[in-house]
Amino acid sequence: MIAAALRPLRDVQERLEGWFLDAKRGTYGASFSRIVAGLAVLGILVTNLGTRYALWGPGSAWAAPIRERSVWGGLHELWSTSSPLLFTLQYLVLMALAVCVIIGWRTRAAIVLLVIGMTALVERNPMVGDQGDNIARIGLIWLAVATASEHWSLDARRRRRALARGGTLTRAQRWWAGLPVLPAWAGAAVHNLALMALALQVFVLYLASALYKIQGDLWQNGTALYYPLSLHEYAVLPWANDLLTSNGLILTAATYFAVFVQLFFAPSLLHPYTRRIAVPAVIAMHVGIAVLMGLPWFSLSMIAFDGIFVSTLTYRRLEAWAGPRLRRLGDRVAAQLPRSRPEPVTTS
Repeated sequence: MIAAALRPLRDVQERLEGWFLDAKRGTYGASFSRIVAGLAVLGILVTNLGTRYALWGPGSAWAAPIRERSVWGGLHELWSTSSPLLFTLQYLVLMALAVCVIIGWRTRAAIVLLVIGMTALVERNPMVGDQGDNIARIGLIWLAVATASEHWSLDARRRRRALARGGTLTRAQRWWAGLPVLPAWAGAAVHNLALMALALQVFVLYLASALYKIQGDLWQNGTALYYPLSLHEYAVLPWANDLLTSNGLILTAATYFAVFVQLFFAPSLLHPYTRRIAVPAVIAMHVGIAVLMGLPWFSLSMIAFDGIFVSTLTYRRLEAWAGPRLRRLGDRVAAQLPRSRPEPVTTS
C-alpha cells in the first residue's frame, strides 16, 4: 500500500530527472540570448567610444574616490593605464570580444573574458553604470556555464566539420573542436541548471521591480510614468512622449501594464497560452523603455534573457522562415559586388 501511495512521487522524480539529464533544454533560447546580449554590450562600447577617456580612461581621474570604494577590489586596475593609445587598444580588444560572443567564436572563453573586461571597465566609474550593465554581466556569467553556441555560431560549424571528418578523437581534440568532453548526462545537467539559474534571476528581477512599484502612490494612481516621460533627457522622440503624457487614459493603462506584466510574468509561463501573451508583452514593455526613455542597451539586455522563455518550436519556425530569405539577400549582395576580371593575355 505504501509503495502504491508513493508511486506518483516516484513518477514525478523520474520525470524531473529525465528533464535534467536526458538532453540540453532551451539551446535555441540560449543562443539567442548570447547574440542579443553581445549586441547590447557592443552597443554600450560603441556609443561611448568618443567619451571613453573621460568616462573610464586616463581622463577619469575625477572618479578616483569612487573607484577606491569599489566592491570589486582592484579589478578596475586592468584599465589603469595612463597611455591613451594603450587604453584604446584595450577598448578595441573588448569590442572584439563582444563580436566573438555575437558570432559564437570560442564562445565560452570569449564570454568569460568579456565579463571580466566589462566588469573592470564599469568599475572604473560606477557613476555611469546602470542596470543594463548589471543584467548583461549576470546573464552572461550563466551563459558561460550553459551551452550558448549550439546554434547560429562558428563553434557549431566547427563541431559539424569535426564530426564530418570522422575518426576517433582524443579528449584534447574534442575539447579543441568544441565537442563535449563530459558524459552526455553531466553536460545536460550543467546546462539545464545554468539556464534555470538565469531564469530565476529574471523572475527575481521582475518580481522585485513590481513589488517595489506597487508600494508607491504614483504607481497605484497610474501616474508614475508621467514624470520620467516629461523630462527632456528621456525624450528620444518628443512627439511620442507628448502623445503618451497628454492622454490620461493611455498613461494610466501603460503604468498598470508595466506593473502587471512584471508581477505576473513568472506564473504566466506555466501554461503555453499565457506564455504566448507574457513574453511578447514583456518584450513590448522593453521596446517602450528603449524608445520613450532612451535606454536601448538596458532594454536589449533584458530582451536577450527573455528569449530563453521562447519555445524551441517558435525558434525553428523563425529559422525556417528567415533562413532562405537571408540566403537570397546574401546572394543578391554578392552579385552586386565587383568581380575582378582576368587580364587579357597578349602574344608578342
